[in-house]
Amino acid sequence: MKKNFNALALRGVAIDDMEFVKQFKLDPSLANTPQLNDVLLDIMYDENVESLKTFSDYSEKDAKREAGRMRANAKQEIQRLLKQ
Repeated sequence: MKKNFNALALRGVAIDDMEFVKQFKLDPSLANTPQLNDVLLDIMYDENVESLKTFSDYSEKDAKREAGRMRANAKQEIQRLLKQ
């Protein structure tokens, strides 16, 4: 059985990496690798920048800074989960 590396699976949720690959139309070779999370974090960064600009009246610079902080925190948590 292949190991799932997505952040939810690392937290114990029964979700397969391929579900993310299909949902975000990613390269299937990313499934079952830790690199999947890097790609997903970049997608979420872009979405967070747009959401912060649209719904919080952040400037582009502030939205990118805040989204970057959020991505860094999520990456730290994923790294912690991978070490378990």
